Amino acid sequence: MDTKEYDVYACPVGRTLELISGKWKPVILYLIQHGVNRFGLLSRKMPKISKKVLTEQLRELEQQQLIGREIRVSSYPQEVVYTLTEKGVSLRELIDRVFDWGIANMLDNAEQEYVRRLADS
Repeated sequence: MDTKEYDVYACPVGRTLELISGKWKPVILYLIQHGVNRFGLLSRKMPKISKKVLTEQLRELEQQQLIGREIRVSSYPQEVVYTLTEKGVSLRELIDRVFDWGIANMLDNAEQEYVRRLADS
């Protein structure tokens, strides 16, 4: 009989959940993959997140190589645009499925309609 303990941090599920864990990272990834890709837009879509926390989460996602950051200086003021990296794009289906599951299983009909309208705007 194997008495060795299961190491959740060596497990692909545990490592993936650790990578995208937290209150805001999955939401940020979802929004970026759906075109909300500038700091101001992200901040407006998530009014409950502070600018400090949003900045920290974006930096962590960049360090984890899930998003890229591009500074566009062709206009004033300069724009910072976030995009999914190849690694981030590979999470698209997972993030969308989590969103769909949440709508189907966590919200009543009125909330579902409200969230769908927000997502489309």
